[in-house]
Amino acid sequence: LTSLSSPTSLTSLAPPTSLISITPLKNMECLNCHTDFIGNYCPSCGQPASTKRFTIKNTLMSTLEVWGMGNRSLPRTIFQLFTRPGKMIGEYLDGKRIPYFPPVKMLFVLCIFISVETMLIGRTTVKDEVEKENWMGNDNKGNPKANEEMNHTIIEIFGIKVTPGSALNGIKSTIKWFDEHKAIELICLHSFFMFATWRVFRKAPLRPKTTLAENFYSQVLISSQMVALSILYLPFANNEVYTFYPLPSLVLFALLVWDYKQLFGFPWRKTIRLTIVMHILCFFAFIILLSITIGVVGMITGLFEKMIQIHN
Repeated sequence: LTSLSSPTSLTSLAPPTSLISITPLKNMECLNCHTDFIGNYCPSCGQPASTKRFTIKNTLMSTLEVWGMGNRSLPRTIFQLFTRPGKMIGEYLDGKRIPYFPPVKMLFVLCIFISVETMLIGRTTVKDEVEKENWMGNDNKGNPKANEEMNHTIIEIFGIKVTPGSALNGIKSTIKWFDEHKAIELICLHSFFMFATWRVFRKAPLRPKTTLAENFYSQVLISSQMVALSILYLPFANNEVYTFYPLPSLVLFALLVWDYKQLFGFPWRKTIRLTIVMHILCFFAFIILLSITIGVVGMITGLFEKMIQIHN
C-alpha cells in the first residue's frame, strides 16, 4: 500500500503520453458580434457556434423547426401528452424543457391545424352561426316598438348611452373575433382554470403551492392535448357547432381528471371532487366577468356610434 501511494508508483501506472491523443479545441468567431471564443455558444450574445451561411438543408430544417419537426419535436411532445400527460407536464414544470416543444407555440400551431381542418371539412363555425342570428332585430325595422326597445338606454356612463342594440352588437363582434383567434380564445378560457386550479389544488401531495405561472403553463399544455385530440376526432364528429372543443363534455372532463391525477397526486375520488369544485368556481367567475365585459363592450360600442352620429 505504501509503494502504491507514492507519487513515483502512481506515475508509473499512468499510460504513456505517446498513447494519448489530445484534439485541440477550435477557436471560433461569432458571426453575430465577431467575438473570438471556444465552445458551442458565443459567451457574449449566445449565438450557436454551428451558425453558418444559409443552405437549402439548414433552411429546410429551420422551417421544420417552426412547425415542430426539429429537435424539440412537436409529435413527440403530443405523444407524451397522449400517454402520460400529467407526468410530462410535471417534468416540464420541474425544469425538463429541452426535449419538449414550447407550450404556447405548440397551442398556436395546433390551432392553425384545426382551423384549416375545419375549413377543409366545411364545418359550420360559431362565427357563421352568429352572423346568421338576428340579434339586432333587423326583421323589425318597420316595428317602432321593437326599434324603441333596441334603442332604449340601459345605462349612461360619462355621457355614453348603452342600449340593448349597442350591447348586442358588441357581444356579436367579440364572439366573432375570438372564434377567428382560436388560440387566444383557449388561453382566455384556461385562464379561469389557471386561477381555480391554483386555489383548489394548493395542498397537492406531489406539487403543493404551485405558482400562477406554473398553472398557466400546465393549462396551456392541457389545452394543447385537447386540441390535438380534437384534430383526430373532428372528421368523425357530428355536424353540431362547437364552441371550444368538438370533443364530448364527458371526454373533456375525464381528460382533465386524468391530467390532474398524474400532475398533483391526489387519489382518484378526491381528484374528481376537486375538479368539480374547480368547474363551479370557473362558472361563477365567468358569469361575473361576462357581465362586466358586456357593460364595457356596450359602452365602447355606444361611444363609437355616438362619434359616428356626430361626424355625420
